[in-house]
Amino acid sequence: MKKLVRCRSFCGRHILIRGTHTLLVLGVPATLLYKETSLKKALVDREDLVYGCSYVLLVLVALIAYFAACLKNPGYIGQKHSKRISKASSEKLEDLEDDVSDTTPMMHQSDNSPLIGQSETNEERLKALKQRFRYCDYCEIEQPMRTKHCEDCKKCVRKHDHHCPWLDACVGEGNHKYFWTFLLVTTILILWTFAITWTNFQYEVSWKDWWKRNAVFIIDMLILSFGGFTVIGLLGFHTFLMFRGLTTWELVSREGITYLKHLTDDFHPFDEGCFMNMYNFLTVCKYREWECMYDRKVEQNEIV
Repeated sequence: MKKLVRCRSFCGRHILIRGTHTLLVLGVPATLLYKETSLKKALVDREDLVYGCSYVLLVLVALIAYFAACLKNPGYIGQKHSKRISKASSEKLEDLEDDVSDTTPMMHQSDNSPLIGQSETNEERLKALKQRFRYCDYCEIEQPMRTKHCEDCKKCVRKHDHHCPWLDACVGEGNHKYFWTFLLVTTILILWTFAITWTNFQYEVSWKDWWKRNAVFIIDMLILSFGGFTVIGLLGFHTFLMFRGLTTWELVSREGITYLKHLTDDFHPFDEGCFMNMYNFLTVCKYREWECMYDRKVEQNEIV
């Protein structure tokens, strides 16, 4: 019974949030077709069909990008995968315990830029290595690197970035590129709609008549200003994350993440360079094995 109630509440929230977004994306342009604007002249009066159809196409692309980000699996981890990870991590830890008396490549230090504390003992190094394999007490699974449990979704998400309330879904490795695309297309749509609205205010002699005639435009401008400020800010932030190979969670909570807190603040083990970060972010469809990159990058940045 509780599961049924929770499911209904979950579906109701989905419909409310995503329905509101759809209503805003379609509603604001609809008001521009109702009033005497350049968009109405281009589309309804057919004075410039290329201009009008381009705008309509952008509205549709913005909605498609939004629902793609909402509905695409962000990277939920199932039980089958967790068993494979658990087996692999157990074998890895056994090897580490056998070699703990030796110099561990991943924990080498540099006189110029030490990756971990210089007074660390062999036992502490082993403990730090073990902490790379995070265990989720909620899902009872072994998490791959860069995975975090989402308390809203009640699941573990690969390369977890954040839980987006406007999508009512997590943003992770599976849908981060769609989320970024949604922000980009929506930013263009907002700026274009803002320009149309701004240039079509009607002149009136008295303030009372001006407010009455332009009330719809004023409401549109308020919606566009608030939405534009938020979306443009998020686009800039997630573009920065894309270029640096980071996630919101890793940037904000670095000191509490087991595989990052032992490294220096200026060292990012998943940074492959601006161009490669962007290329992989936008084009790679398969889930990546971040553990391999982590080991390789840490070794490359050491001075033995």
